[in-house]
Amino acid sequence: MTAEFETCETYETFARTATGFTPYPYQSALAAEGLPTLLEAPTGAGKTVAAVLPWLYRRLIAAPGATPRRLVYVLPRHSLADQAVDRIGEWLARLGRADEVGLHLLAGAAAQEGGWLRRPERSAILVGTHDMVLSRALMRGYADAPTMAPVSYALLHTDAQWVFDEARLLGPGLATGVQLQCLRDDLGTAAATGTMWMSSVRGPGGLGGRTVRAPDTTGTVRRIGRLDLPPGRYVTALAEAVTAAHVPGTRTVVVLDSPGRARAVHAALAARRCEALLLHPHFRRADLDRALAAAEGARDLVLVATPALEAGLDLSSRTLVTELAPWASLVQRAGRCNRHGEHPDGGDLLWCTPPEGGDAATARWLTAHEGRAVTPGELLTADVDAPAAAPVQPVPLAPPGPGREDVLALFDSPADDTAGDTAGVDHWIRDPAQADSLPALVAWRAWDRAEPGEDEPDPSGAELCPVPLGELRRLPAGRAWLRDTLDRRWRPARPEDLRPGVRLLLDARTGGYLPDRGWTPASPAPVACEAAVPGRPAYGCTAWVGLDQHLQETAQEAESLLAALPALPTGLREAVVEAARFHDLGKCHDAFQEKLRAGRTDPPGGLLAKSRNGADPLPPYHSPRPYLRHELVSALLLWEGGHHPLVTYLAAAHHGQVRLTVRPRGDEAPLLLGVADGDRTPPIRLSTGEHFPARTLRTAAFPAAWTERALSLRDAPGLGPFRLAFLETLVRVADWRASARHDGPLAPASPATAPAG
Repeated sequence: MTAEFETCETYETFARTATGFTPYPYQSALAAEGLPTLLEAPTGAGKTVAAVLPWLYRRLIAAPGATPRRLVYVLPRHSLADQAVDRIGEWLARLGRADEVGLHLLAGAAAQEGGWLRRPERSAILVGTHDMVLSRALMRGYADAPTMAPVSYALLHTDAQWVFDEARLLGPGLATGVQLQCLRDDLGTAAATGTMWMSSVRGPGGLGGRTVRAPDTTGTVRRIGRLDLPPGRYVTALAEAVTAAHVPGTRTVVVLDSPGRARAVHAALAARRCEALLLHPHFRRADLDRALAAAEGARDLVLVATPALEAGLDLSSRTLVTELAPWASLVQRAGRCNRHGEHPDGGDLLWCTPPEGGDAATARWLTAHEGRAVTPGELLTADVDAPAAAPVQPVPLAPPGPGREDVLALFDSPADDTAGDTAGVDHWIRDPAQADSLPALVAWRAWDRAEPGEDEPDPSGAELCPVPLGELRRLPAGRAWLRDTLDRRWRPARPEDLRPGVRLLLDARTGGYLPDRGWTPASPAPVACEAAVPGRPAYGCTAWVGLDQHLQETAQEAESLLAALPALPTGLREAVVEAARFHDLGKCHDAFQEKLRAGRTDPPGGLLAKSRNGADPLPPYHSPRPYLRHELVSALLLWEGGHHPLVTYLAAAHHGQVRLTVRPRGDEAPLLLGVADGDRTPPIRLSTGEHFPARTLRTAAFPAAWTERALSLRDAPGLGPFRLAFLETLVRVADWRASARHDGPLAPASPATAPAG
């Protein structure tokens, strides 16, 4: 044990305070030695504790300087991560650390929330599903705004400890996660980032590094039995078998591979007057919380679930009925039977083959052990002929994992928020056969006309329900609406718009959702709408802010942020501060200054950076330059002024839109992001002494030259994509914080201008 580890508070005391239980010896060893590359642990052996508390102890107490400040805890894509977040939140509260460590959910509708992006210096725990997290690590995040993608990318690849739960359930995500760690090691990051893989079956080989196998300390058993069900009346026969197997006063869990079949079996049980609860990921957040609370609290019911409970949920049952599944999934489901040994005589694990068949190797093992009582340790070490994991190779790597050139190509921001944004990474995240099971995010609204009005606000997290893309594609044309990314108007969704994480509106009158059943496409009952966020924000800038003032305040915030983070080389630190001081120079453009003053009666003189939001909404403003990007003007000014290429790039990239390539938007050509060749900018003199003379902007040859220079930065020794994105993020966060200095609650709209209703 190192001197760094010797503290007044032992890990055992720390873990007991958090959980109320004495940690297992293997968990204490992880706190002393750090997380390994591979952790093999039987179901019920405390993998969630092992994933979180040893890291947290080292980060806060034992070895803060040597421990990454972000824990990225990744569950298989179909998991319900909500309960894991709730448990971790309870641990932080008991430790008195809830204000010190951020806790964020990156799954379902919550994946679009980005509060964690604004505090890169804070210790934080991110819990998410592998589709939402890995897509962000590839710069094409599902449910992530394209302009925010570089920030997510930067923080996931910098100063982070990744933990993948149940590696064998990740599909192509396994090879992708391994390859990304190889590329971080190869290309370099601004602060160390590592990965641990966890598995309840024999872990994937070839990972290298240290392996820890936890002993089976649970002593729990479950007896294996088979249900022979006729395919012709499968749902009805399964409901009958579940009713017969259920032991009054106990919980029975039924795991079905299809959401549609889960709904059908739940309905069949309800028709038999069986107390049954349906649990799957396709609920609005409040309804999911109620369903989870009911599942945890009830002791005499049948819980019908999808594979969502395979990881992340600490639920147990006396009787577990499962469809035949691949071995890793079957073991995880078995871990929800007599999980804590609460039934001394053992639980019953009953399996059946669905009409479409199932995994033959799993079926052979189960058949050979029929009638036997098995332990989690036996399941961990069982020799089942499961498909081998994707091979791990040194970089560069051919498919199935993304290679060096793939990751470099993905570094650029996509042209628009279109279907092509995520399609290029889907095959590295999920099996092609599972494309239709990935979720879009749906909200229901009631509108007077046959379509949403122009003032219809965007859906908020509380309204959104994850819905499988395949079931959305079966809806009649015109049922789903989305906001166009160019003109910001609502329009009917087209087939190519349906991609993971897209946000859609459905007419509440057409049904499709029930609070106790979640997404129910066959339901015609009108959907009760959650409260929509008002179109006019209640919070915003409360003062006029001059351009020079904002630039100096942003540079101050950059210096403060750099001081709170691991040291960067001097040249990179200076580039971040200088870019922060120059990032908004382009706001000097006449069209931008006109926009800041439009419709307002009290603007001050001089160049402005921020306009004051008054109590009343502004009249519509139709800009002659609707796609104007002031950061492109900043880049042109710095480019012509001979500033360092890195400073110029970081200033240009501070909104995530001017990065490797610069393209016209919509039908604006010959303009380039609202800038015309030959536009003139006024002279700018900063209080720090820098002077930028009046200039004529030249855009004709700029895009090609810009891309060449930006690529040279991305590929430069000592930078690379992960470091460059991190530097971008520092400038962006400094800008956000400087702007926030002048934010506050806005006065309510006056009665004369307040919207009706």
